[in-house]
Amino acid sequence: MITQETLHLLSTKYHTSEYPNTVREYCQHLFLAALYKQEKAQHLLFKGGMALRIVYMSPRFSEDLDFSLFDTKIHERQTLIEDIFQNALVELEGIGLQVQLGEKFGPTTDGYFGIAQVRFSDYPPVNIEINISSRNGRKLTGNLATVANDFVSVYNLLQLPQEELVEEKIFGALLNRHKARDFYDLYFIIRKGLLTIDQKHRLSRAKETIARTAAGINFNEELSALLPADQHLIIKNFSGTLLAELDRQVAIP
Repeated sequence: MITQETLHLLSTKYHTSEYPNTVREYCQHLFLAALYKQEKAQHLLFKGGMALRIVYMSPRFSEDLDFSLFDTKIHERQTLIEDIFQNALVELEGIGLQVQLGEKFGPTTDGYFGIAQVRFSDYPPVNIEINISSRNGRKLTGNLATVANDFVSVYNLLQLPQEELVEEKIFGALLNRHKARDFYDLYFIIRKGLLTIDQKHRLSRAKETIARTAAGINFNEELSALLPADQHLIIKNFSGTLLAELDRQVAIP
């Protein structure tokens, strides 16, 4: 298990809090590494903000782990998911972490949701929040990603293909739920050059709606805890910064 001194040093390196951000990210890496050791985990494709962080190097820390479940029979889903997650959590307990399942843990209308509370050393508990959406009926092949990090040994995972990941983040999450973190992820996606030409065209058409919605969000209040200190200047006038980036990079002749 990683030492508290190491976590303190890493929090300094990342310009963020030791607790909860650095502690939670350590637990998330432990969980993902344990999960993707299992053969059954090939049915889960990793996505969302944490995928942007550990695969594409987004600065934003994430509070949850998002997956797409595919190529499974409906009556097998719950057992499959619970087996995979139970095995991963048991491995965390085996290295000395205390794990307790939250009250909300079970199937939803379109997938599965769960929270595991993890505690170790002298730190207060952190939550590993798990969101799974079912994609049965669609043929998908995950991309193998190798995750090199400062917390655990290098491990592999299966991620949702980049185009699909971006599609869900922008044209699903952002345009439907209007959360501050999704707007920041859009900014990162644009800056990172992850958009397809078609996505740029559609984003250009949605630009006014995005700008209008962003103008009503207090990004400093909602994002500062999830971003390293060197990103705080960006979110002081984030709606203007995002609009300028949209104008600069999304406009296509």
